[in-house]
Amino acid sequence: MRVRELHESGGGRDTMPVERAEDHPTYDFEGNTVISLIAPSRGGIECVLYSVMSPPGHGLPPHRHDHLDTFTVTAGGGLWHLDEATFELRTGDSVIVPIGVRHFLEAGLEGATFVVTMLPGTRSILDDGSEFVPAWAS
Repeated sequence: MRVRELHESGGGRDTMPVERAEDHPTYDFEGNTVISLIAPSRGGIECVLYSVMSPPGHGLPPHRHDHLDTFTVTAGGGLWHLDEATFELRTGDSVIVPIGVRHFLEAGLEGATFVVTMLPGTRSILDDGSEFVPAWAS
């Protein structure tokens, strides 16, 4: 039974639904690997969780969101840009990004892997003004 069906049937209270690692959808985005861990389309009704693996010198493009999001570095690190400020992030560091704040990570020499949480339906807004809800968060 899929997670969404468990929630809708009320059966999720007695069962621990599991989505195996090999079943997580994986996306290539701007040279980064994005793995959708929890998303509304698969039962994550109230939250989105995904992992991003950025090779050295790469990272997601500068963007902002219409909701708050959080990032935690799980391996490697790099430079985190938050509006005009820049911070060095290492494994274990976390960032809370306020609504509408432009941000991006430049992966360091080891690359960077980080997990992101956000609300379902959160829109990404790129510098050119284009907006989208990422597939891994839908």
